[in-house]
Amino acid sequence: MFSLKFKTQEYRICKHCSEFNPDKDAKFCIFCGKELYHVARQKFDYIYSKNPAIMVAFLAKVAKVDNKIITQDLSKFISSLLDKIEMFYTKEYSGFRNTYASIFEYEKSQGRSISELCSNIRISKEEADFLVCLLLDLIYYDKQMSANENTLMENIIIGLGLNLISFREIKIRYEQIYNFTHENTQQKQEKHQDEIKITLEQAYEILNSHPNDDFESIKKNYRKLAKEYHYDNLHSKELPPELLKIAQEMMKKINLAYEIIKQARGE
Repeated sequence: MFSLKFKTQEYRICKHCSEFNPDKDAKFCIFCGKELYHVARQKFDYIYSKNPAIMVAFLAKVAKVDNKIITQDLSKFISSLLDKIEMFYTKEYSGFRNTYASIFEYEKSQGRSISELCSNIRISKEEADFLVCLLLDLIYYDKQMSANENTLMENIIIGLGLNLISFREIKIRYEQIYNFTHENTQQKQEKHQDEIKITLEQAYEILNSHPNDDFESIKKNYRKLAKEYHYDNLHSKELPPELLKIAQEMMKKINLAYEIIKQARGE
């Protein structure tokens, strides 16, 4: 059953020449040669800008971080996550499960940027919690979160206007679930070095702002810096690993500084 909001158009009537194509399996119009508007394409276009499809897109972006190899087992796990999205939105959008798979493949290779996805989605708290858990489920499939994955997740959290500190608390619970209490000494040191603690005064300095500045000016400075150090921007420049790591650390500081100032001002 499809959602009542979605109705299939007669795809065999060519949109270009209005002729009817008798072959139900034809992909192109036999009269003008143009591509026919098949049901699969209709469903793709309809759902593409909706919340469930954007969640699928976020999964695709996370899946391609670190050039992760999609093994057969990981592919099955991702499929189970798409099933969860289908079940979560079954009342509003049923019958789009195969379309989610197509969107995943499209967004993994091209599609929209993280900033576009964050701008295009409007979600409730329940949806936000569901999305964060979906992404963390995928990240912790191999029982660890890389620096690139952490930076990407924090960019998503900030882009969606969610609480960064609350996200970090959820991340700690995931680590506890996956038995990260028995890390070796080197891992503990790396994890300790990864933690960033800054004061409110330092937060203003990081965002090139002053405590007397209005919040809109601070937000403008944050967006400018976030764009400069954003994962998509850095990844496209193919920076050396050393510079990329430094830039990622700076992005963490920028995100945390913005969150600290927001909380201090009650925004």
